[in-house]
Amino acid sequence: METLFPDIHNLVLQQQSTIADLWTPQGWKFVFRRYLNDWEIPRVTEIFRSIDQFSGLEIGRDRLQWLGNSKGIFKVGAVYKKLNHPNLQLLKWPWKHIWKAKIPYKVSCFVWLLTKEAVLTQDNLMKRGITLCSRCFFCGKTAETVNHLFIQCKVTDQLWNLFLRRKSISWSMPGRISEALFSWEEAGTQAKNRSNWRIVPATIWWTI
Repeated sequence: METLFPDIHNLVLQQQSTIADLWTPQGWKFVFRRYLNDWEIPRVTEIFRSIDQFSGLEIGRDRLQWLGNSKGIFKVGAVYKKLNHPNLQLLKWPWKHIWKAKIPYKVSCFVWLLTKEAVLTQDNLMKRGITLCSRCFFCGKTAETVNHLFIQCKVTDQLWNLFLRRKSISWSMPGRISEALFSWEEAGTQAKNRSNWRIVPATIWWTI
């Protein structure tokens, strides 16, 4: 929770508790230091959704289980296939939009940080130990994450729509930066000038 949901982790009183301390036959027992705000409730719901497959505690020795296959057995060959899957590499690392686009080097570095979700948004500052009440600087309705601020926020969406409507382009915005770059590359296969097409996402995000 501390890594994935730092804003909610700061509100939980049992920060040093184990899984056994937090789990009861009736479900999870989180105790918050104050009442949750409206914009924090969806984050808590997201936490419960991510752990809803937890089936409870079993008596026995701890054991390692690899999630790469259904049997939980680690195999080097399976890891190699996952790491070298061409579509997976393209989806997770859209390098053409970062290093081949005709943009200043500092902008390329900025887009690289965006792809890594390492830009210092409020949620990343909280991961570094800075206490904040994470809310989007633009809309103020949800936590300020990289993907929200640069893709999902309604203010960012207005910037994208301004360009898309002007060029009469129909495009659906994905949920993550890396997916957006990959999707934009796919959408621009018929563009007359691919170089100009590739600089559009970086231009909009640098403007933000």
